[in-house]
Amino acid sequence: FNIVHYHWRCFEIELENTRRVLERHNYISPADSDEQVKVKLAKKFGCSTEDMCNTCPFEKATFASSHKAAWYLKWLDCKEQTKKNFYAGKGNKFNMDLNDFLKESYERSDV
Repeated sequence: FNIVHYHWRCFEIELENTRRVLERHNYISPADSDEQVKVKLAKKFGCSTEDMCNTCPFEKATFASSHKAAWYLKWLDCKEQTKKNFYAGKGNKFNMDLNDFLKESYERSDV
């Protein structure tokens, strides 16, 4: 018996979901502007709001959902590069191991 949870969302939906997570952790408020969010989240990483994509030590953070906070901050600071990185490798570089596993699972379960 296998259970696999796999999803792929567009950038905009992932952005909305990430913000919602940060709000639920009370890191930011739903009413916060992008600039207010930058200030609040940058403080959690101990960095300035200037050139965060190149200067903020995101990988050293240990608080809950820090990877989501880092990704959201990168979007606020360098939007085009963050979106480009999000879509890099999508489509033709699908994880073939996962593809083989899913195919075999479907065959075994007669789906």
